[in-house]
Amino acid sequence: MHPLLKYCGNRSLADLQVSLAGSADYIGLVFTRRSRRTVRADQVRAWLDHMAVPKDKALVGVFADDPIEMIEDVVKSVPLQVIQLHGKETPRFLKQVKAKTGTTVWKALHHGPDTLRAMRQYHGIADGFVIDTKVRGALGGTGVSFDWKCVPNYTAEAARQRVLCFIAGGITAENIAHLLDYRPDGIDIASGIERNSRKSGELIRKIEEKVRKYDQAAAD
Repeated sequence: MHPLLKYCGNRSLADLQVSLAGSADYIGLVFTRRSRRTVRADQVRAWLDHMAVPKDKALVGVFADDPIEMIEDVVKSVPLQVIQLHGKETPRFLKQVKAKTGTTVWKALHHGPDTLRAMRQYHGIADGFVIDTKVRGALGGTGVSFDWKCVPNYTAEAARQRVLCFIAGGITAENIAHLLDYRPDGIDIASGIERNSRKSGELIRKIEEKVRKYDQAAAD
């Protein structure tokens, strides 16, 4: 079975249209003010008035150390199926977000020596994980990858918790085949499907072609 795909960091109506035209299962929008890909809820609401999100795709809202009131306001305006918390949020905060919004909540963690221990702290609380590269001064979307030899450890811990684990950071059409060898549950891509800071249908097609080839080879 091929990994789930998430196209993140959509920051315009055109980006959203390009990403939705692909085969991604999840479409990410960054609402925290700490990113160069930040969008506002009213902007996204206006874009969605011009299109329909297919039923087989889910919208993911990315936040990072934002007040719970802000998250609630976005959820009231934008039909998010998933809230992704990409900061230093505690297990207690995740519980509060789930209780207040009734929405699926993922926890993003940076790859490092303590990542597995951190995952275990959210056992029974996080509905999924995103493991990203740690780059000083950036939350994600940096185009920098980490050592994917660790991916099986992360997916095994997520499987133990019966949740999904997405891998993010520096994934492109040129290296995705290498990542696929480690069989991640999901792949989260932002900069790897961009040209000149815009989502590229051509790069998305290249990514999806590599995934299809992997599926075919696995089936043979």
